[in-house]
Amino acid sequence: MESLKRKPSLDVRKTMNLTDGTEIKVIGLTARKSMQITNNKSLSDADRAVHQTAAKILVNGNPIVPDDLLDCFSDLELIEIIKFANDITDEQLKNV
Repeated sequence: MESLKRKPSLDVRKTMNLTDGTEIKVIGLTARKSMQITNNKSLSDADRAVHQTAAKILVNGNPIVPDDLLDCFSDLELIEIIKFANDITDEQLKNV
């Protein structure tokens, strides 16, 4: 908003490396972008998790889109990334 002259901190919050050396950095996400994903009724819970995760990570320093997560990582890597980026447990992941 113009009158506030404020921008949220979208800095890197944590980092992980996959076994092949791929670096995953979790960055901040604006509340607007988070709400857009959450309120998108055309997405299933699993799709929301992928979209939310893609919006809040950098892969080797570059932003990605949901299709990158689905096409460039194995199913096990995807689960590991979603758990790491969203601070969720195995039990919570079963509900997605």
